[in-house]
Amino acid sequence: MADKALFSLRVIASNKVFYDERAQYLRINTLDGLFGFMAHHAPVVVAVETGPMDIVKEDGERIEVLVSGGILSCANNRITVLVDTCETAEEIDVRRAEEAKERAEEQLRQRQSVGEYKMSQSALARALSRLEFSSQKKHYI
Repeated sequence: MADKALFSLRVIASNKVFYDERAQYLRINTLDGLFGFMAHHAPVVVAVETGPMDIVKEDGERIEVLVSGGILSCANNRITVLVDTCETAEEIDVRRAEEAKERAEEQLRQRQSVGEYKMSQSALARALSRLEFSSQKKHYI
């Protein structure tokens, strides 16, 4: 394994430290599009968008999770990802996601302030991402 280029990766959600090990590769959605990170990536700070995140661990095992809103910092061969949520397909409650989607859609139909409207849009995006992510994972199992 000494021939593999690795970097230190920490993924921290609001309720847990999801990952704190070395990794070969990280792919994540940002406001600027999909970013891929490997060892010795140039320093960067980017906003993380709701969507899937892929990690290739030191041993080659691949992990795919769904993250929502946050920030990523990369410097000195270390990447730190701070996100609101980080969920595996098994952790997603499809029924709750459906209910959240319906609530958000109903709120979007109501008269709201600009701030409330943006919050409703974010809630709808999270719910749709959860539903899409969980349905994709079922096709692979």
